[in-house]
Amino acid sequence: MIQSPDTLQKLIRRKSELKRIPVPLTLHEFKASCYGPRVLANSCPKSGTHLLLRVLSCLPLLVPRWRYDIVKGKLHLPEELPKIRQGQYIATHLYWSQELVDALKSANIRNLFIIRDLRDVAVSRAYYHTYSLSSHPAFTYLNSLKSDADRLMVAIRGINKPGMGFCSIGDWARGYAPWWDEPTCLTIRFEDLIGRFGGGSDEKQVQAVRAIASYLGMEVSENQINEIASKAFFKNANTFRKGQIGDWKNHFSEEHKRAFKEVAGEAIIKYGYADGYD
Repeated sequence: MIQSPDTLQKLIRRKSELKRIPVPLTLHEFKASCYGPRVLANSCPKSGTHLLLRVLSCLPLLVPRWRYDIVKGKLHLPEELPKIRQGQYIATHLYWSQELVDALKSANIRNLFIIRDLRDVAVSRAYYHTYSLSSHPAFTYLNSLKSDADRLMVAIRGINKPGMGFCSIGDWARGYAPWWDEPTCLTIRFEDLIGRFGGGSDEKQVQAVRAIASYLGMEVSENQINEIASKAFFKNANTFRKGQIGDWKNHFSEEHKRAFKEVAGEAIIKYGYADGYD
C-alpha cells in the first residue's frame, strides 16, 4: 500500500518522537537504561560529528537506536533541554553558554565536544553546502558561483545577506570556542580520533577512545578499546567526504589564507592549530 506524503511525514515524526523516550527491548538495552551515562555529543558542524557518534555507537551501555539529533545553535533553557535518558546519546551543535553548562550539570548529562582544524572545516563546509545540502538557503547562491575556489572563499568569509544563515567561519567558531576551556566538558580532537586511515596515528586514536570511555565512567578493556578504535573510521556516513587531516592544503590559495587569517586567525590559534598569525 502506497502511503501519502503527509502520512509518511507523520510516520517519520512519530519515529523521531519514539527515540526521545527510549524503551529497552533487549538485555543490553535494559542494562544501559539502568547503568549507562547520559551523553551530549556536541560539535561545530563539519568537525567530525559522525566520527564521534561512530565511537559512541560501539561503546557498551549506550544504545545507538535511541540516538537523535538537535539541529540548533541555541536552546531556550530549561524547557528545551533534552530529557536524555541513561544509555542515550544525542548529537547536536550547541554554542557555549553558562546557562547550558549549569543545566547539563544539574541533569547529570556528560558533554563531549569534538573540534577540528578550522581550515579543513571550511573546505568541508564549502563542499557540503554546495553539493549535498540542497535544502539550505545558501545552496542556490553557492551553485551560482563559477568555481570551487569562489565557494571556499564564501565558506571562509560567509554570506552577508539576510536569511542566508551563513556567517563567516570565524564567527561560527567563536560561538563554540569556550567549550575548549570548559572543565565539565571533554574536548576531543578530530585529528586524534581519525586514526591512520585519515592521516592520524593509531596510538592517538586509541588514547582518544580510552579518554572518552573513562570520561563516561565506563570500564572498557584494552581489547575493546582497540576494537572500537579500529571501527571508528566510517567512510559511508551521509555527510562524510574525505576525513583527511590537512586536506585544506590542497584547496587554499594565498588569497584564501589571507582571508582566513582575517576572520578566523584568533580562533585557530586558540584551538591550538597554529602558534601565531605567521
